[in-house]
Amino acid sequence: MKKTLIKLIPKGFLLFCFLPGIVIGQSKYKSFAEFGTTIHSGDNTPLWQVSNQHGLSSIDNNAYLRGGTFYSDSCSNLMFKTGLDLAVAKGFTSTFVVQQAYVDINYRCFGLSIGSKELNSELLNEQLSSGGLTWSGNARPIPQIKVGILDYVRIAPWAQVKAEMSYGKWTDNNYQKEHVGTNYWYTKNILYHHKSFFFRLGKTTSPWQIDLGMSLDAQFGGNTVNHPYIHEQDLGNKIKDYFKILFPIKQSETKYYEGNLMGSEHLKLTFKQSDFHLSAYLENYYDDFSGMGKKNGFDGLWGIEYKSKNKQAINGLVLEYYQTTNQSGPLHGVDESIVKKTGGADDYYNHDVYPGWVHWGMTMANPLIASPIYNKDGNMTFKYNRVKAVHIGWNGDILNDLSYRAKLTFNRTWGTPFKPIPEILENFSTFAECTYCPQKLKGWNFTISGAFDTGNIYGDNLGMQLKIRKFFK
Repeated sequence: MKKTLIKLIPKGFLLFCFLPGIVIGQSKYKSFAEFGTTIHSGDNTPLWQVSNQHGLSSIDNNAYLRGGTFYSDSCSNLMFKTGLDLAVAKGFTSTFVVQQAYVDINYRCFGLSIGSKELNSELLNEQLSSGGLTWSGNARPIPQIKVGILDYVRIAPWAQVKAEMSYGKWTDNNYQKEHVGTNYWYTKNILYHHKSFFFRLGKTTSPWQIDLGMSLDAQFGGNTVNHPYIHEQDLGNKIKDYFKILFPIKQSETKYYEGNLMGSEHLKLTFKQSDFHLSAYLENYYDDFSGMGKKNGFDGLWGIEYKSKNKQAINGLVLEYYQTTNQSGPLHGVDESIVKKTGGADDYYNHDVYPGWVHWGMTMANPLIASPIYNKDGNMTFKYNRVKAVHIGWNGDILNDLSYRAKLTFNRTWGTPFKPIPEILENFSTFAECTYCPQKLKGWNFTISGAFDTGNIYGDNLGMQLKIRKFFK
């Protein structure tokens, strides 16, 4: 391990990590330095020591050094924020990682965000939930330009709204090229589009709150490499293609919408009391109008969340049921005279042209659908997108400066609609983490976790993870 850590540290990086805390003394600046390492036995790093960490993780034994500096300022109705967050690593998919590099400008209720930024699931508890169905914080951030009403704005005594739109670009060309198998293809220079709107209903004095929302995400543009059926490499990288994905239009009976389109519908009901909140929620995934119209049965993420405002043994609790087995039915056809339907067999997160809803090998959606990074044959698509899972996560405080977090998950998979597997695969994952924030050492956090998997999806794994972080102000 000593040799690994020595090799890990390039010249000058320690200076980068600690310089912000030394030279910056104003309260508008915040910075941190972090060291992390994970050691496992078995096939891979356990599921919950890899997942929902914004891609700053690895299925292999690993170690990293990370440093970030953030600045914010405001003047009248104008607010400005910027951040730079870098890491170097051993055992990751790349040695040097630009985790975050962004500039945010907000004027009144309108915002503009440019760059790479860690984003979490809408309406979900990012610490305890298994993750959102189109974006979960599982993969590395996508650099993008985002505009809109980025935070809730009250438009009536009983209603708030927010809406946003963005364009971005995948950054994993080299990863795909290096890891794609002999008989598989990949797509480079993939472009990204996202739009969403959310309503929050309920007066500030009411104990009830309802959140309603809808998001649409897309892969478009780029160039296919070694695709078996597509001879034209360019998938649409002109200005007109940005407008086509903004307003998706069916091209013809034989040529459907351009790009890989998908989205989520969100519903959350919250009961608020002075010392706790209790919520029930549903996030519904759709590939087309059949899923959008909830013809996919019980598919979706169904959950209950308890959240306390006091420090106690259990501060938060999440119980979730996740299903993707229906996929709007088993059949899909374009000739209605034969099949009598054009929805079904949606093959969630996969696509005929794009390898899958994945960035740097990790799904950008819920990690209970195993990411292509686990594929040993170089297949860049999802092999197991029909799953049923039960997940529970909870956290709390043991002492004033000692807290914990835990997760238990059981999931089963039936393969995909077009490639079902002969035997059902199962997996059980557990995770326990403690964080120590000593009062005598202001700004220091020490986090240690243990986890294991058992089953046929992620393998039989046992892992230990350590993170040490120092905050500077």
